[in-house]
Amino acid sequence: MKSTEVYRIINRIIFPELKSLGFKKTKSGMLGFYKQLKDHNLVIWFQCAQGGFDAYAGSKFVVEVQISKNNDIGSPSVFRERIPFFLTMDDLTTVTILENRVKDKLRFPPSSHYIFAMDEKIQLWYKKKFEKVENIYTNSSDIWLVYFDETDIRNWVEFLQPIIRKIVLDFEQSDY
Repeated sequence: MKSTEVYRIINRIIFPELKSLGFKKTKSGMLGFYKQLKDHNLVIWFQCAQGGFDAYAGSKFVVEVQISKNNDIGSPSVFRERIPFFLTMDDLTTVTILENRVKDKLRFPPSSHYIFAMDEKIQLWYKKKFEKVENIYTNSSDIWLVYFDETDIRNWVEFLQPIIRKIVLDFEQSDY
């Protein structure tokens, strides 16, 4: 699944609500939305992993939030955090559950797969993609949301929608 398809799925789910909250789309290769807040912009963006989609291990994306003078994704900002920063303990538990559901779908590649002809460290790195999460993440964890198919992407975005709604409300009522 190409990143453009992932962004299309996410956009179709999340943009109607963000648009109703006053957001516009950013201009970038990634999927982002911005809203003017006083003299800054609230920018919420999604980034797919650069490694692309793997037929066995799927892929992943991350969500970031920034407050900056302009609306460019990743521009110098007065505030920038990934989504875990905003999650409650219950949310973090849900992330673990959702991630493990995705990993239940993954099927380990056959022994003839090219990865098994590579260095052992690379093989170990690849095998970790299939390991289930055993601990609950923290707010400082670098959480990438893994997916294997469109259902997984939809589940992540539906989980994130109320969190993003709260982030928007909190920033609208704050001085950052």
